[in-house]
Amino acid sequence: MVTAAGLALEGRADAPQADPAAAGGPAAGAGGALGSLLALNRNRNRNRNRNRNRNRNRNRNRNRNRDAGNLDTDGGLGILEPWEERQALYEILGEWDGLPLQPPPTMEQLRHECIDLLVKQHLRTQSEAATRRDEIFREASLELSGYLRPLGIEEYGGYGATVALFLTVLALTDEIGLRFKDRFSLLRPNQAEPRLRPCLPNPAHASYPSNHSFQSFSIAFIFSRMLPEHPGSAELFHSARRIAENREWAGVHYASDSRAGYELARMIAPVLEKVLRKQMLAAYQEWI
Repeated sequence: MVTAAGLALEGRADAPQADPAAAGGPAAGAGGALGSLLALNRNRNRNRNRNRNRNRNRNRNRNRNRDAGNLDTDGGLGILEPWEERQALYEILGEWDGLPLQPPPTMEQLRHECIDLLVKQHLRTQSEAATRRDEIFREASLELSGYLRPLGIEEYGGYGATVALFLTVLALTDEIGLRFKDRFSLLRPNQAEPRLRPCLPNPAHASYPSNHSFQSFSIAFIFSRMLPEHPGSAELFHSARRIAENREWAGVHYASDSRAGYELARMIAPVLEKVLRKQMLAAYQEWI
């Protein structure tokens, strides 16, 4: 066993005994060295456990926001189906169903846009585009990191109302966007230009306007109306534009689809603010 004098073997007659009077002798020196070593090990273990706890908490907060970043209609993680908000949205159907979104370009103009998409298709295969390729596949399901990161809350908990607000905006604008897509029924880019090879499957609905663009800019507009002075508002618009452009790089949208998504988001923002007033107030409380 370890003693102040050093290492003692139990049951041995010749085992060294602690000698308080020999505090300055060799035995005390050995004990002091061993004590220092044990203290060093204790500090190392303490620091290791502290780092483990810090990483565990960081991952817990990151997962909390990531888990919340899913629309869940079964009552699990995320949010429940926002049926009350949908009902409120359709109670004022006349305020948004006829918004004057410009019709898509002509087929001749779209084929000209396809030239730019062919250039993007080539650049997409280059090593310099690795980050963009990762973004394209990550954003295919419209997860929330592209909206939480610009605000600096991707790895932090305590913003459940903000996350719920964003998810509700995504749910409502998805439905609104599909109604406008059905109005215009525009072909996807590779249907107009067979040389295009999208790196994602074509969605089963029409191309114009881009729902990724519409939904992303809608989140940016709603947050900027809620907290116009927040420095992350401008970054949120930059992120929305990047998400929209990534759909062009993926080969599933024209640039005009992205522009139409932005215009529709700008026009629909006052309607969403009216429908989501309670959710916006709850999210606002998390930032003051």
